[in-house]
Amino acid sequence: MSVNGSKKKIGGGKGLPMIKCSVCGEKIMLVPNVKLMSEAIEVHVEKHKQKVKDPKAAQEIADCVSDDLITQVLKKASRT
Repeated sequence: MSVNGSKKKIGGGKGLPMIKCSVCGEKIMLVPNVKLMSEAIEVHVEKHKQKVKDPKAAQEIADCVSDDLITQVLKKASRT
């Protein structure tokens, strides 16, 4: 997982759960830091927005992707 579009990896990934984008399948490591998780989701959502030319459609896709990823984070966090 990268934050702010950088190639910097966060954590080693060992033992940490992942969330998966239901649109593109990209996996994002779930880290125990709300700020970093928020940034990672925002970066991923922005990638989807940039792929769509129509602003209204782009925002709809962004909202769906964001909602899905946040829901996954909350579900996994509630299990721990």
